[in-house]
Amino acid sequence: MRSVFSKIVTGATAALIAGSIVATSGCGGGLSTVLTEPEGDSMLLIGSCIVENVGWRNRQEFYTDNIEVSFMADIEVKGKVARKSYTIWAQDDGYFCVENMPNGKYTLKGIRIFSPGGEWTIWNELRMPNERWMVAGGGHYYSFTGEYFHFSPLLNVYNFGHNIFSVLPGGDVRYYNRYRMNNEMFHLADSYTRGFVEQYFIDKYPDSGWTPILKQLLPEGR
Repeated sequence: MRSVFSKIVTGATAALIAGSIVATSGCGGGLSTVLTEPEGDSMLLIGSCIVENVGWRNRQEFYTDNIEVSFMADIEVKGKVARKSYTIWAQDDGYFCVENMPNGKYTLKGIRIFSPGGEWTIWNELRMPNERWMVAGGGHYYSFTGEYFHFSPLLNVYNFGHNIFSVLPGGDVRYYNRYRMNNEMFHLADSYTRGFVEQYFIDKYPDSGWTPILKQLLPEGR
């Protein structure tokens, strides 16, 4: 079983309580592996990740599989704000979805890549706006602390878009966020074409109760 982890901070305290959640390939979260029916005032998280290694550790390659995606969340529990983390596996093409999550604020905190060259982690401290992303090798674990939640939901859907992480030879991480790409190139010779994330899940789960909501979120003239 690949590593999964979850930590929680309640109220203003800084104590971290280690725990775990079930994480699976495909969609996790509520935690099912398909998009089913929305439950009450729950939330849906969608997006995709692409990782480029542009020479760090003397390798040049890109990854869309074997990626763990970690979210930091502030949700209300018994009248207090609780800091929680959720870690899931992206699908083999880098897309991820987490359905029927508690209502609250969510943001990307980090990703973990399991590559032929070993395990490594990219994360953001989220202490201030435009905080830089960092990279570390081995089994590095980051805390789920921070003050900034850069994304906002629409119709109870958090669309994180396409997240591209380019790791340069010295370990500097360049982060890009796109809602769609048409033969777009970043730091490697590979170019990426990806439509709207909503459309990906509409096509994959046409019978899901979330699909009418995702259709409402698609830009006109797509």
